[in-house]
Amino acid sequence: MPIPTDPILSRAAALALAAACAACAGCSQNADITEGPSYPEIRQGATLDIHVVRDETVIELTNTTANTIPSCRMWLNRWYSRDLTGLGVGQSVTIGLSEFKDQYGRSFRAGGFFATERPETLVQAQLEIEGRMLGLVVITATDR
Repeated sequence: MPIPTDPILSRAAALALAAACAACAGCSQNADITEGPSYPEIRQGATLDIHVVRDETVIELTNTTANTIPSCRMWLNRWYSRDLTGLGVGQSVTIGLSEFKDQYGRSFRAGGFFATERPETLVQAQLEIEGRMLGLVVITATDR
């Protein structure tokens, strides 16, 4: 049986196909990937008395030193980093772990209720300040 070639049906089918393609194209928009720097080859010096406590998808930093920390770059596990605007004496700040990116633009796998992958373990935190790498005190759930 031959397929009917009605021009009105052909135009309607072409319009429906174009609309479907446009809808699919809108769903698959590329998100901007923000690449971060790679971990610098700087030997870690002293460990500062700044506590880093993880609470599932966030970390809380508390500066218990007698010095203000200037703007710097914070590193997690020698892989993920983000800028830190500074930390005053006695100041605490909470940062979402997903804000830390690697050199390829991937976020730290923080976990959480809707996570599809196992969360990464936080084992090391450092501050890169004016060409120096300083360690921080990471407090894990078993330390509390």
